[in-house]
Amino acid sequence: MEAIERLLDWAMAHGVQLTGIGPKPLPGRGIGIVATRALKAKEDILTVPSSLLRSLGNTPRPIVRKLKGATVHAILSVSLCLETNPEFDIWRAVLPSRDDLATCMPICWPPELQAMLPSTAKSLLAKQQAKFDKDWALVAAAYPDMQRGDFLYAWNLVNSRTFYHTTPRTERKLPKDDHMVLQPVADLFNHSPDGCSVAFDQADFTITTTRAHAPGDELFIRYGPHSNDFLLVEYGFTIGQSNPWDETCLDPYLCPAFSAAQRRRLADAGFWEGYMLDAGTVCYRSQTALRMLCVAPRKWQAVLDGTRDEDQDEDAINAELLKVLRRYEKDIRGRIAEIDRTDAGTDDMRSSLRPRWVQIKDLVVTTISRLQH
Repeated sequence: MEAIERLLDWAMAHGVQLTGIGPKPLPGRGIGIVATRALKAKEDILTVPSSLLRSLGNTPRPIVRKLKGATVHAILSVSLCLETNPEFDIWRAVLPSRDDLATCMPICWPPELQAMLPSTAKSLLAKQQAKFDKDWALVAAAYPDMQRGDFLYAWNLVNSRTFYHTTPRTERKLPKDDHMVLQPVADLFNHSPDGCSVAFDQADFTITTTRAHAPGDELFIRYGPHSNDFLLVEYGFTIGQSNPWDETCLDPYLCPAFSAAQRRRLADAGFWEGYMLDAGTVCYRSQTALRMLCVAPRKWQAVLDGTRDEDQDEDAINAELLKVLRRYEKDIRGRIAEIDRTDAGTDDMRSSLRPRWVQIKDLVVTTISRLQH
């Protein structure tokens, strides 16, 4: 609590305004923001002056010049590594430790455990790793004495704790992925699909309630409409069945069912791959692909042309989908058993991975049950 109190004292002395909220350690979940009194909807609960944001604009010019052509992500990460201002130690004291991030971020896991990620998470991780490798190549050339582990730790902090932010200048000159800033206290909010709203202007960054809260309630912000695979890879956590945007990819189980000719036809029509299942339904792409396994080519094309009612094939499509989902369910159970057996990584790493497969199992089993009734 002492580190939190020091951060609050420092932040408020620099113009941060907290209204009816405060940081609090949450067992097993780091630090979060809770209500200190009853809050109404549409109350501004946190305001951070723009002068306190860590951005490209206030990064020391020697760092920016030395990293010409680098992403803002890389530049902010290097600035964290090289920070010597004692005031930053106040903020640093409440940030996740290197061990904390290594436990929850799949980019830090051993390859054996990364290989056990779901297919979508593996694809996201590969893109993330490529982005990091590109950033690190530029940084290592500019700062040959910097350690990769130090940079990876800072890079993960920036990746998981920045906020979207633009100025008239950065909106014109920077790509969307570079519209990022770090900010104290605000980065202690955790994510929820129904979290508070976030807004900014030239003067301030403001967080506002969207509903009433009782004293002691944790308050959240929304990171975006992301699946649990995305949340795990980018932020190091998942939120279970409460995530309305969760989904899983059926490609590994549906794609092998098609002949080469069928694959070409699906590709030509723009329906090859990208077959997703969420809590409510299988996506239209999946239904269109499954229909190819059920009807003659001319009937399949007639549905695309709008001359044949797609509902005529519902029962046949559902029967094919059940076959796909049963294969998937079998593999999911095998993957969970494999995670339980393996000694790859640490117990905490495996405890971050296993629930993701349980969430996917629930999606698949729920859909199987619905199709059978």
